[in-house]
Amino acid sequence: MTTDIHNTRNNHQNPETAAMDQLSKNNLSDQIFHLISEKIVHNVLKPGETIYETQISKELGVSRSPVRDALRMLEQIWLVERTPKGSYQVRELSMEKIQHLYETANVIYQFAFAKAAENIRPNDGVELKKLMTQLESSLDGNDFERYITNVTIMGHKILKIAGNPMIERIAIELMPTAERIQWASITSMPDQLKTVVTHIRRGYDFIIQQKPEAAAAAFKDFCTAHVQVVMDGLTQTAEKTATGQ
Repeated sequence: MTTDIHNTRNNHQNPETAAMDQLSKNNLSDQIFHLISEKIVHNVLKPGETIYETQISKELGVSRSPVRDALRMLEQIWLVERTPKGSYQVRELSMEKIQHLYETANVIYQFAFAKAAENIRPNDGVELKKLMTQLESSLDGNDFERYITNVTIMGHKILKIAGNPMIERIAIELMPTAERIQWASITSMPDQLKTVVTHIRRGYDFIIQQKPEAAAAAFKDFCTAHVQVVMDGLTQTAEKTATGQ
């Protein structure tokens, strides 16, 4: 792996100090998992790039065991995969895999939006309203990182309101890959993204109004529009790369 795994976005902070500060808390495997997953999601670790247990353990000053556990966890949520030689590499993002993700998300979240509309309580509505406002405001300044974070947080909240732990677990496993796809695509499509978010607003409104079928339909519209933005964004990025722009 050519990228220093503990190099953080806070450039003023010593990378080794920053990494070890993060690793000082709780479970080492979980901390290493989050360090690596963030690098993959933000495309610091590129598709197809090899990740070496020995190098990571040396960089972070830990044994190979928690690194190995972290990589297995990343494999379970489809961010990395084993190579024929037994090492790990960052999974490629093919159009087919992206389509599969959105098909799965469409099924899961139509259910979640409908159940949330059935189960919502007044205090849930207050929290969702706050999240919806934050989500919409993040696009006013093209703050894509805040947008992606808010989409994820709102997804977590709707899953909690829906109240099905099995569905919630599957959805949470998909979230890092969903964030990775968004980082790779939507940052070049701000105007289209604003249109897409209107479907989330409709879904939110129908959840508040306790209209399950309408809430599910609104998420389907969001998913259909969002996957088109993603595909257009990836195509645009590929064309720029091909022409050297």
